[in-house]
Amino acid sequence: MLLVLRSLARHGVAGVRAWSQANGLAIAALLLFMGRGVLPDLLSIEAANLLFLGAPAMMYAGFLQHLGRPVPARRLCAGVGVSISLLALVHYLSDSAALRIALTSASHGVVYALILFCLAGHARFAGATYPQRFSAGVALLLVAIHAARTLIYTALHDSAATIFDHSPLNLAFFTLGTLALPALTLGAVMMANDTVIRRTTWAAEHDHLTGAWSRRAFFSLAEREHERACRSGSPLSVLVFDVDHFKAINDTHGHAAGDAVLADIVLRTEAAIRNLDACARLGGEEFAVLLPDTGPDTARLVAGRLRTALDQAAGGVRYTVSIGVASLAAGESLSALLKRADAALYAAKAGGRNRVCDAEPAPAPGQ
Repeated sequence: MLLVLRSLARHGVAGVRAWSQANGLAIAALLLFMGRGVLPDLLSIEAANLLFLGAPAMMYAGFLQHLGRPVPARRLCAGVGVSISLLALVHYLSDSAALRIALTSASHGVVYALILFCLAGHARFAGATYPQRFSAGVALLLVAIHAARTLIYTALHDSAATIFDHSPLNLAFFTLGTLALPALTLGAVMMANDTVIRRTTWAAEHDHLTGAWSRRAFFSLAEREHERACRSGSPLSVLVFDVDHFKAINDTHGHAAGDAVLADIVLRTEAAIRNLDACARLGGEEFAVLLPDTGPDTARLVAGRLRTALDQAAGGVRYTVSIGVASLAAGESLSALLKRADAALYAAKAGGRNRVCDAEPAPAPGQ
């Protein structure tokens, strides 16, 4: 798991470092547990349990970081400290292995419950992905296992039970406990990998400067909407616009100011359109907005509202846009629709700029 996490670390995914540290703590703890009877009890019991409880606590911190939540480091450290102090108290006052096991399991169960609530709470508000559901399922299973182990060993507090009992029940608990962190780390790796894939997909489909859909992604979306419109008979419209005198903006104010104008355009455009509409940067200062289920009248209203919203200043630089509007005609291809929108844009620029121009009607089929 450490090697797998190491391969993900270079992608800068939040939480990976904490998850790696958690596995490192678990490895150190297991080595100390192996020294039981050879190493002093302070190392093979208290120190080992401190590290072994610190492992899921670090996993919890990693999940919080990955989900963009603050880590309550002081409270987490205080909780681990209280648990280990109680464990030492039980060890040196009663030396009941059963009570030590019960206390350790209860502590682990609390941390796994925190992980479960963290993942389940995020899924409820943001929607669950499969990796999150998997990780939450593992955490739920671990909570149930540690709750059962706590109850059983609390009932056995007067017995001579030890952590290395060869009973089937204890072996089952021991095996599940050993596999707990790898299983939870597997879920964390899946979440990290999902994040890397989503970042890569977003970068491939969006313009890095403005965050708008890329030209390639826009044409892919437009093809799907065109096919749907032709199949169902639903309306489809497109707006094509660009910044008036953009070269003069770059020459006068610099390319950084020009970039700020482009970013501002996308921000204002996305605020002016619906969630199902798509704003794309086709290249340079040229943009397009895809309007599914939108007829000519509504498209003109949207274009007018957008022109007004983009008659603005960004970073002290005044800019305007010219917009061409076209709506899909019966039997019209996507390329023909976009060509008419382009022609309407050039007509708007030729007519004085900072205006909206409707496309010429599509020629009848066969003409």
